[in-house]
Amino acid sequence: MESDLEDLLADMATLGEAPTLLVACGFDGALSPDGDDRAVQQSSEALNVLLALPGTTVAVVSRRPAEEISELMFLSGAKGGLRMCGPGELPELRREIGGVALVIDVDPESLAGLGADDVGVLVDDDEDPEDDGRRRVTDADEVIEVLEELVSARRH
Repeated sequence: MESDLEDLLADMATLGEAPTLLVACGFDGALSPDGDDRAVQQSSEALNVLLALPGTTVAVVSRRPAEEISELMFLSGAKGGLRMCGPGELPELRREIGGVALVIDVDPESLAGLGADDVGVLVDDDEDPEDDGRRRVTDADEVIEVLEELVSARRH
């Protein structure tokens, strides 16, 4: 799975150049480790930087109420680019935003319908995942690595 992460980090350079980018991350399991009710601070910090960059929209994907997610994140929603949505709402949000998307979630439903230029990442700690062509990371720490690499690429 290490080469998967390396390939994924390399993909962030291409996404960083996109004029319009949607970054959608699942809350439970991607931004917040399993069993933890708060987002990891480093992932929140990376999303805050992305929110401040032009042409970038950030969405937190969860089945929980938006107010609850807001309380559990360290995000500055006042920047205007922050969205909250459920997995089933992502296709509509992608159409509205246009451009390309990075979607990271534990729920495969969130990755459905991605375009050829989009990057979908399943958070899955299965030692022997089925080879379905999906990019994978194992946990919230690897999600942080991906987001920080995207921040670096998007700033240049």
